[in-house]
Amino acid sequence: MNKLLKIAISGLALTLVFSAGAFAATVAPKIIVNGNQVKTQTQPKIINGTVYVPIRAVSEGFDASIQWDNTTKTVYVDSDPNFGMERSSVAYVANRNLAYRWIMAYDERDHQGVLDVITPDFKTDIYNESFPAGTYNMETIVDMKAVASTDSTLTVRIVQRVTAEDEYKVKVERWNFIFGQGKIKSVKRVPDTAKYLDRYTLFPGANFGI
Repeated sequence: MNKLLKIAISGLALTLVFSAGAFAATVAPKIIVNGNQVKTQTQPKIINGTVYVPIRAVSEGFDASIQWDNTTKTVYVDSDPNFGMERSSVAYVANRNLAYRWIMAYDERDHQGVLDVITPDFKTDIYNESFPAGTYNMETIVDMKAVASTDSTLTVRIVQRVTAEDEYKVKVERWNFIFGQGKIKSVKRVPDTAKYLDRYTLFPGANFGI
């Protein structure tokens, strides 16, 4: 009788352990990029103690471009599959520096700094004509990164910490710069690129939002 009881208890213990393990295996790991959870149709998996996540989900979480070359079976993340001749680094750096100077002057509400880098016929939809006096846009830029360019244009990914009056806390969008005569001719938002977040981690220790 005691022997049968011991076997029954052991069987119950094995069942409990197996059930706990099965439950853990069914809980898919979460992907957090820049402090925000990335949703993906292909769930991450734990295989032999290693977490495998879909590269597209991670890349899109970082707002990085991703391309697949089926011929060479190669994944390109923020890379050019047709890499050939080097672009003019002088032209790129000159345009990038102009754009970054404009962004920093705008962020600091430095009207003269803005005027120093724009053409007389400059156009923008980033701020109103009364900039910097009278503007209600009090967002603070916490991150910026050039993400696309041609010889006369540059697209910059902008991350802004917005005011407490907004329903969201962080706005991510792209601004397109057009250059001419060694200055900036226009800065306009790229349509349909705005994302609204509650939090953003620039790097561990530099967190914004809630």
